[in-house]
Amino acid sequence: MPFELRPITSDDTLSWVRVRSLAYYGPTHECIHNGAISDSSVRRIAEDWKEDLKKPNNYHWRVVDTDLEPSEDDPPTNGGRTIAIAVWSMHNAKAERSNEPVATPSLTTTKSSFVPPELRLDALSSLLGPLRAAQPEIMGSSEPYLMLNMLATHPDHQGRGAGKVLLDWGLKKADDEGLVTYLSATGLGRRMYEKRGFEVVKTIEWDRVPWGGEGKDCHWCMVRRPQKEKV
Repeated sequence: MPFELRPITSDDTLSWVRVRSLAYYGPTHECIHNGAISDSSVRRIAEDWKEDLKKPNNYHWRVVDTDLEPSEDDPPTNGGRTIAIAVWSMHNAKAERSNEPVATPSLTTTKSSFVPPELRLDALSSLLGPLRAAQPEIMGSSEPYLMLNMLATHPDHQGRGAGKVLLDWGLKKADDEGLVTYLSATGLGRRMYEKRGFEVVKTIEWDRVPWGGEGKDCHWCMVRRPQKEKV
């Protein structure tokens, strides 16, 4: 398959934001936002996310399909189309390189200096509060660990293996360095993570009804121990 794993650079933040927003669209996304996110908001977020690339202990990756033409969001010299992205982060460790996490299942975070007018901060806080509290509760504050903050594949390219390429990078790093890996999964990703050695340690539900939606959003906090043999 013509996939290439490449680091995300400041030239790639627009495709990063666009792929992520399309991949995460759904009933929870609709509860957290007042209508569709405008193109101008997407572009403002992309500018902000350039700063995330400068922060320590964060690793931003993308998968490019070299058989396809660059999208409108890719730089013209991309040599293919960005179809999937991932962000990993190291915790409880000395700062080394790369960047810090953007750990949210919505399009943007309250960390960003630009808050999209479409974003409902009260709904977002309601969703993220329990997820953020669970992380230190499960992982503690002393032992280093690796976290998968986000993994998203463009809807047109899901099921082709791009997500596996991004996951493989982090799991190899974790195994090579003897690190536990942490993530919170939705229903779409849980099975894939379980196949790679992750185990559910906590389940968190978020009721969409008070925010104008239907049903519940379920997140599974998952942990994977380092493995000596390649999976």
